[in-house]
Amino acid sequence: FGSVAIPMRNFPVMGRWSPVFRGVKDCASGGACLKSNRSLSKLFDEARSLPFREKLAKINVGVNRHIAYRNDRSTYGRMDYWAKPGETMKRGAGDCEDFAILKMAGLIRAGVPANSLSIVILQDTSKRVFHAVLTVSTGSGMFVLDNTRNYVAMDTDLPSYMPLYSFSVDRAWIHGSRSGGMQVASAATEL
Repeated sequence: FGSVAIPMRNFPVMGRWSPVFRGVKDCASGGACLKSNRSLSKLFDEARSLPFREKLAKINVGVNRHIAYRNDRSTYGRMDYWAKPGETMKRGAGDCEDFAILKMAGLIRAGVPANSLSIVILQDTSKRVFHAVLTVSTGSGMFVLDNTRNYVAMDTDLPSYMPLYSFSVDRAWIHGSRSGGMQVASAATEL
């Protein structure tokens, strides 16, 4: 996304992420969560045999079609809740980070290395909203799986996406811009 990513140790979000990532690993390894939604389970397994870009596309579109967008307040009765993949599969609904987390589990199940996947919390400066996506880091660039589009974009194709922080298996980064660049985020909306 053209940002500067600064590695963070003891980033507060990691305490919240750890139990969710255990759920990701359980789901990716064939755990009980796969029984809660046979269609998605089948989709994840079918993606294993596909070439890399097709694998990304299948998981992105499949999750977008099988899961309904619903905010955390109406789904969980809380302002912000990070659901484990099994919870999202069982309810058939979630918000943007729930989509990203479920896609992470699906891609790991389909054979994509976990270390190449990151959840990115960002601001869409064109819509003035905060959002979460899944990114896949490769030698060809950063692919973005997003619940708002049924195609896999490159980070360079999304200039209005301004990352705030991101995290992966056991790492976290805070993002900023180079001197003279755009603001990191506007304070006009509540995070």
